[in-house]
Amino acid sequence: MSDIIYRVGVIGCGRKGTEHARAYVLNPRADVVAAADSDPENLSLFGERFGVPTYANFQEMLRNEAIDIVSAVLPVSANYEVVMACAGLGVKAICTEKPLASKLSDADAMVDECRRRGIKFGCGDLERNHEAYWRAKQIIDSGELGALRSISYYQGGGTQLSGGGCQNFSLMRLFAGDVDVDFVIGWLTDDPWSEYDQGGSGYVRFVNGVEAFSHIRDTGRRGFELLCERGIIFSDNQFITMWKASPDESHPTARSLEQVDGVFSNTEGLHSDFGTIDDEGWERPGGRQRNTIQSMIDALDEDIEPRGNGDNGRNVLEMAIGWRESHRQGHVPVKLPLVDRSLRLFPVPGRMYNKKEVMGRDWYNKEMGRYKRA
Repeated sequence: MSDIIYRVGVIGCGRKGTEHARAYVLNPRADVVAAADSDPENLSLFGERFGVPTYANFQEMLRNEAIDIVSAVLPVSANYEVVMACAGLGVKAICTEKPLASKLSDADAMVDECRRRGIKFGCGDLERNHEAYWRAKQIIDSGELGALRSISYYQGGGTQLSGGGCQNFSLMRLFAGDVDVDFVIGWLTDDPWSEYDQGGSGYVRFVNGVEAFSHIRDTGRRGFELLCERGIIFSDNQFITMWKASPDESHPTARSLEQVDGVFSNTEGLHSDFGTIDDEGWERPGGRQRNTIQSMIDALDEDIEPRGNGDNGRNVLEMAIGWRESHRQGHVPVKLPLVDRSLRLFPVPGRMYNKKEVMGRDWYNKEMGRYKRA
């Protein structure tokens, strides 16, 4: 294992920026050394909590501090400008939050610029970054359950496709092997002619033949299921369970599947520690956030892509827009990649713009107080 300590500069010192920073502090391979924010109130509080130099201008921070990893946790409206500027200022890695962009051409430009400069580019504190899901992927890739045939999501269409819904798309891509999408068919919960994010559901066909289905209505079964030739892996978003057909069963049925114990934890959920308070008075960032941070460090150590990289961020935005375009055209199959890169999908205001302005200062400051007890 490398003994390099990566220097982290945080751009965006609000709610999620604080959570990212705390997860870096808890990682022995990272050191939060500076922060920047145009909001003086957030910046001052961050400086007090983390004891680092603070800057009102992120370019000044990057010129003055030797930053390896930029943690840019910003409204989507600011992502493009900040990522493109950081890419030109000598950093090794950039991690933003989700969604990556509202417009496909902006997502293209960010991914291409980071790739051209050899910068490791991560997008989002994603479920797909969690170690347990990579363990599930290893099992599927090993062939132990036979080939993956389809993926089913049961928790309904939600209210955001490019926002929170990008979690589902990202996991679909992970288990399908991150191959290209052939085509999508989609349904939206409201107005397909709107350019604003909303709920939806649909079908995804990957070029390797794997299918993914997403239900539009909530059911008593929440989570997702990976259906393989000779077994099933199911996640209820907290615990993961595996069933496997006996070796002598030529045509497996539900009755012939046997639960396999000891592969995944059945005592500690994927998010069991999230929001609990540690001995220093900090709200724990949770396993998913810690895995996201570790993925950025591993990317630099091993010269690999982060688990939830910028290209995934671009692809899941395109899948969401593809579902909308399918609905607009009468639910017909829409081939990906989309030719028109000017297409866009605006996330909800709390993701697109500054949450303090959207939700109000009193609400926001109360939220900020959760992360560290006095």
